Amino acid sequence: MDTNLPFISVVVPVYNEQEEIEELLDSLMVLDWPQEQYEIICCDNGSTDRSREIMSSYPILVLEESKPGPYPARNRAIKQAKGEFIALTDADCIVSQQWLRDLYSGFTSDAVGAVAGSFTPKRLSNHIDYFMFRVLKSPNHNRGSKKVASFTVTGNVMYRKEVFDNLGLFDEDTFSGSDVDMSWRLLDSGKYTQTFLEGEKGLVYHNYHTDFRSFFNVLERDAYGWFFLTLRYPHLAPIPSVWKYSLKFILGFLVLPWIALGRLLLFFRAEEKSLFQELMWLVVLWQYFIGTLRAKRVHQGLLSPSLLR
Repeated sequence: MDTNLPFISVVVPVYNEQEEIEELLDSLMVLDWPQEQYEIICCDNGSTDRSREIMSSYPILVLEESKPGPYPARNRAIKQAKGEFIALTDADCIVSQQWLRDLYSGFTSDAVGAVAGSFTPKRLSNHIDYFMFRVLKSPNHNRGSKKVASFTVTGNVMYRKEVFDNLGLFDEDTFSGSDVDMSWRLLDSGKYTQTFLEGEKGLVYHNYHTDFRSFFNVLERDAYGWFFLTLRYPHLAPIPSVWKYSLKFILGFLVLPWIALGRLLLFFRAEEKSLFQELMWLVVLWQYFIGTLRAKRVHQGLLSPSLLR
């Protein structure tokens, strides 16, 4: 046993991932980290497919969480975790062999509470996943700007366990944004910082959405969650305006189709999968408008809270 390396708990929430979970678990089995120095905890969140059967065939700890949502599942696993550090990824990902070593290398001082790695797609198969990765760049970490504070996302991040002990677990009241909430709690504490690895260090291969239905859903869910996040942390990000999104959509509807037509006429000068990115932006603006409007009405007591899985 290499006593110079800490024990790490790898946490993965799972919901109906029978098509993807084996690839992830296979990659976690061959990590460049002493086997006796890490554990893998998968928490099933009510899967109705073969996910649990597949997980049970691996030498990992499989838990169950009945409360819907990836964050209750993550919290259930974190409570059970033995590690000094908690590494988080998703069931539809594949981690690089150096993943744990890269993330751990970012903890250069006791003040570093979280370290984020990089994302790349498993594959790019159509206009939707191309747009999400190349143009929208989602999901991804945010290194921060003048308007929005930096944050990490749970697809590829490692936390000190003491961060959860001191600041609490993930917020379970929303399907979207609890990873941002944790990042901002970390920053607000004044005790911790977060580090973003450069280049392809801590690389995770992510499976991006390829169908319009899931693309629509994730956009609306993200906008819904973002509204409540900014209400909680107005000093870290501006509260989105329903009217601004509606105005942006109207302006986009008047302008973006013509840009798309221009790309089509100049087909030979553009990548095939980038030809329709202007029309995809229209979808983004509309779904952000819908998600923000729904969140605002929930906040005003005009609608019941949404469960957006």
